[in-house]
Amino acid sequence: MGKLIDVFWKICLFRLAPQDLPTSSFLMAASALVYGIASMLGNLLVLSPGAAVVSGMLEVALIAAMTQLLLWIKELGPRFQQTFTALMGSGAIIFIMALPLSFVQMQMGEQGAILPSVMILVLVFWHLSVVGHILRHAISAPFFVGVLLAVIYMYVSISVMQSLFVTNTN
Repeated sequence: MGKLIDVFWKICLFRLAPQDLPTSSFLMAASALVYGIASMLGNLLVLSPGAAVVSGMLEVALIAAMTQLLLWIKELGPRFQQTFTALMGSGAIIFIMALPLSFVQMQMGEQGAILPSVMILVLVFWHLSVVGHILRHAISAPFFVGVLLAVIYMYVSISVMQSLFVTNTN
């Protein structure tokens, strides 16, 4: 288990790429489960428990669908398992790092949460870079293309989540 965490950590540090992961359905499912749980825990800070569970599951499904679509368009479907596993494992690590910061940010309120907010922002940019790193390897493209795709992933994900879980009070 520690060896796998080390591989995901090295992906987060840009030292390894998705192709360095074994092709494994079990590893893919396990990393998706951990990512979904980390997402759900983060969403519990702002959503009801039921909505947080649905949101976590939906986020995993959405990333899977976008990854499958991207690889299908590029005719690289066989790369899905390793790419998706890398996205889930590295994302889980970064989400878990963000959880205590998010909790502190919520506890401090708007006035005193500058440091946790800045640290979360750094994690967001790091996550976008890691996703860009993974996607560039998956589709054999330059890093900036991977980061652009990562921004698109984030935009679509946030848009879907907001449309489903944020109520408009106007």
